[in-house]
Amino acid sequence: MKNMFKVFLTIVILGVAIITGIALAEYYGKLEVPELRSQSMEYGSEDDRIESTELYEIRTKYYVAENEFVRASVREFIDNAISEFKRENVTPEKLRDKERAVLLQVIDTYSVNDNLVSIKITSMIKKTFEEEYTTTVDTFNYDLTQNKEIKLEDIFKREYKSKIEEQYSDKYNLRKNDIVFYNNTTESTCTYNNLKEYTNSKILTASNLSISDEEYNTLISNLIDKNKKMIAITFDDGPHKTNTQQILNILSKYNAKATFFMLGQNVEYYPNVVKEVANQGHEIGIHTWSHPQLTKLSESEIAKEINNTAQAIKNITGVEPWLVRPPYGALNSTVKSVVPNPFILWNIDSLDWKSRDKEQIVPLVLNDVQDGDIILLHDIHSTTVPAVEEIVKYLYDNDYQIITVSQMLEAKGYDTTTTRVFYSGRQ
Repeated sequence: MKNMFKVFLTIVILGVAIITGIALAEYYGKLEVPELRSQSMEYGSEDDRIESTELYEIRTKYYVAENEFVRASVREFIDNAISEFKRENVTPEKLRDKERAVLLQVIDTYSVNDNLVSIKITSMIKKTFEEEYTTTVDTFNYDLTQNKEIKLEDIFKREYKSKIEEQYSDKYNLRKNDIVFYNNTTESTCTYNNLKEYTNSKILTASNLSISDEEYNTLISNLIDKNKKMIAITFDDGPHKTNTQQILNILSKYNAKATFFMLGQNVEYYPNVVKEVANQGHEIGIHTWSHPQLTKLSESEIAKEINNTAQAIKNITGVEPWLVRPPYGALNSTVKSVVPNPFILWNIDSLDWKSRDKEQIVPLVLNDVQDGDIILLHDIHSTTVPAVEEIVKYLYDNDYQIITVSQMLEAKGYDTTTTRVFYSGRQ
């Protein structure tokens, strides 16, 4: 009798187990798990990771980057995300209620070029059967030459970084011809136009990103904060074979942009310096060919001084300069009638050409500095270089946007398409 009871009990237990198993199978079968597809067929080798229990299912699909630093960084992110997912979803309550959670991750790895790799991680989480999937996007961009993650502040100047974060997010992917910003899962794609005006050009130079002439302004049209102080630093009479590069290094250090009014004869002597000024996103203006006083020249001589200089600059940079600074600030009706460009003078004169002394130059510039000032300096004098370091650092520390003349005048609402004389951005 006892043996028959044991057999009966065993059959009952097996029956319950089978029924329970069928029920769980039906429940899990109803839990739709989307097919995971990675878009990064061009880079790395495919790898899948699947972990399944009665409480959760985790599926990860990604292309493993060949670079060990990138591979380790991505795996660390994945491991941390999985650990957090388990902490939130592997609980006694979940087990009791038979609520099965799902984590799906797709890691897309894009090869921008030989030096840059960009990664997009899409995560989809479903905590209960009734819930819809919640999708989030995380991004990483790596400089393979330095085994370093590229942050937003490494690319965009300080004053633009915060505006980008407000309008878009700090999640972005570099691509071959554009940048993709993510606001949750919404994408904003912008190609590279005038990118050098707003970025750290060293990143661009290192990465060999192609610069198109199309539509990057859709991203950065409002990135200069019109409610913040701004100032334009200008340099005359260059370029100089060594001083100009030293000044470029200082400007780069503080994410500053300047306007260089160049002499045509020096442009001809130092084309590589001219190219570097342009490559770093600074503005180049016309300061005549040989520094004559234009008011003493004939109309044809004036035109020749301006046009030859403009052509020499364009031949090197591919961009025709528009702003003109007349030597000595000398203007009259004849000069204005011959030259259709805007004339950029100044309201702060450093007198660096006269004193050749940093201790005199710096206070002369900074004592009465204000929003909208145009500062006159000369990159042909070696004594100006250390003064530039102190001036730029002070302006940077005091929250000035150090930008080009054109940027400042445009932000202040001035029309620079016609002949007009500007002394500052407070006209």
